[in-house]
Amino acid sequence: MTRAALLMACLCSISSIATAGTRVGRPMIIHRLAEMNLEIWTEQDPEWETSVTRSKQALTFTAETPALAYPPTHMSWTISQHLKFEVHELKQAARGVMYQMTLRYDTQFPQEIAEAEYGELKGYEATFPAERQNIPIEVRVFCGHREGKPMVVMQAVTLKGKLAHVAEHVRRSWTHVRYLD
Repeated sequence: MTRAALLMACLCSISSIATAGTRVGRPMIIHRLAEMNLEIWTEQDPEWETSVTRSKQALTFTAETPALAYPPTHMSWTISQHLKFEVHELKQAARGVMYQMTLRYDTQFPQEIAEAEYGELKGYEATFPAERQNIPIEVRVFCGHREGKPMVVMQAVTLKGKLAHVAEHVRRSWTHVRYLD
């Protein structure tokens, strides 16, 4: 009995020493998307379902929580080689993108658009409520770029009141977005 207690005490102290100095991150899947010229990180446990879609002028990478994950969440990253802006044009361009998003979601323009920075992307973000198929949702949108590169539009959508519950997922993903070249 004494040996077992001593062994448990040693194991507990070793594990606390190992974690005291550094924060261990959650495992992420790194997607290097050459066609988008972006690196995007998504959750590994549980693994989010991902896909790339192409429209006439843009590419969109999407990631969604797997079935039975709560709250259900959808994230997307859209890039178009035609959306390049000078630094002084970025705020107005972001406002334009957000205006289009609110039209798409049939909701009001966000009251506040704030400067934001995620990894090497600098831009503007806003959060607004909306409704999809009679379900209240929250939408967080970021529009930004690295100077000289196309704008990236990142979006996170989840149930109303649940955006705070997925904030860490969004932070881990969005802070690691980078251009491949």
